[in-house]
Amino acid sequence: MTSVAPAAAHPSIYLLNDHLDAALAMGEDLLTEKTALDKPAGPSPLRDWMRQSRDLSHFLTTVRTLEYAMTARLLQARKRAEDLKRRETRLKPVISLFLAGTVPLVDAAAELGDTEARDFEAVDSAMTFLRLRGLIAPDAAGLEGLSRLAVTDDYLVAGRIRLGTLLDLVATFLDTLDLLFDLYANGTEGSDAVMPKPEVAGTSALEPTPPR
Repeated sequence: MTSVAPAAAHPSIYLLNDHLDAALAMGEDLLTEKTALDKPAGPSPLRDWMRQSRDLSHFLTTVRTLEYAMTARLLQARKRAEDLKRRETRLKPVISLFLAGTVPLVDAAAELGDTEARDFEAVDSAMTFLRLRGLIAPDAAGLEGLSRLAVTDDYLVAGRIRLGTLLDLVATFLDTLDLLFDLYANGTEGSDAVMPKPEVAGTSALEPTPPR
């Protein structure tokens, strides 16, 4: 399959690549998140309990933030992909796969931004979040018996899509874009590849410098 020179690629290709690349990075960051749930013991059990509560709160905040940011990037990627589907016929199969695989995120987007719903669940919001994301069992009453919480490939993004499956889908899309458009040929990536560079000696950085 013949690749297209980066200069010939439509700017939307780079924007799509940027959203996908950012989403993949956030997903990989999610997979590093974990927190210990050691039972308070020793001379200062209250202090240990407060430390564990603080660590759990930080874990939940970080995981939520990464998930919401990744979802926002994927929704932007969907918009770019839908626009390109009519223009780039070679991308139609992978775009169709990507759009089908991320449909649940469209339905979840409104819920992720619904502050009233989150406020309504405030009393049990942490436990609800952990259950819906598959971090604890759906029928778990609390964290008793657990020694740690950790995000794995089985984490449910927006409570709907397995993280490992979603990252595989995004990685496949990125590989296809690189194969067809050779986006990293000049060591550039994402939308930076189409951003204008400062002109040097009256010659645009996007144009080849004439031989001397």
